[in-house]
Amino acid sequence: MTGPLKKAHLFTASLIFALSALTLAGDAPEQPQNYKPQFYPFDKGEKVTYNGSWMGIPLASADIQMQPVVANGKKFYQVKVQARTRRYLDLIWKMRDTIESTFDAETLHPNRFVFRQRENKKKNDTVAVVDPTTKKWTVERKENNKPKNFAFTSSFAYDPISATYLARSVDFKVGDKLRLEVFGGKSRYLVTFDVVAKERISVKKGEVEAYKVIPQVRDLSKTGYAGRMRQATIWITADEKRTPIRIQSQVFIGSVNIEMEQG
Repeated sequence: MTGPLKKAHLFTASLIFALSALTLAGDAPEQPQNYKPQFYPFDKGEKVTYNGSWMGIPLASADIQMQPVVANGKKFYQVKVQARTRRYLDLIWKMRDTIESTFDAETLHPNRFVFRQRENKKKNDTVAVVDPTTKKWTVERKENNKPKNFAFTSSFAYDPISATYLARSVDFKVGDKLRLEVFGGKSRYLVTFDVVAKERISVKKGEVEAYKVIPQVRDLSKTGYAGRMRQATIWITADEKRTPIRIQSQVFIGSVNIEMEQG
């Protein structure tokens, strides 16, 4: 697998990496913390599409749909991400990945996380349920139909999606250095990023003001893949919605670019 085909494989990894990195944390060095949401610009639901490319070659896309729901008298947010390669790549490299997250509409703490990977012959399924009282994660995972179930307890862990929405709900400014513990389906990571600037960037509909964020990832479990991550940059709109609008991840040759589709 070479050239753009290998870059298509990196699309989901880049998306997960970026979602994981979009999360706030505190001043204590190398320690994740919990945060209270301050505002909810997504409360009525939303739908957005991201397109991924490598050196101008379209590779893949991801649709993200979010809606509020009520279960047992309690309000939650449900988010579904569907990532897929372009059809012209499917005969050689086919990806159909689905990520789902249900999280508390007040605290944004995760309740249930599902990650289904369908990449050529790879078939991985992860379903994680979180006990809100004990903070215990019960994970049922199958790797090509082989069960690899496990559990862990953490007061700090978020899945990549609930982490992203937490970031959008908390105020931050240039100069902040932010941290959070993120569970990606198999491993846990300490995600740190620097809000290094506020700048105007050009997108399809024109120029927008955005925060420029430089993330870093460190393994918190032995099965992590932080060592494979290369430099990435994330731009988040500086308006009240705080929407991730562009993600750029360096690869061996060139970079994978993921950009929000403009209406």
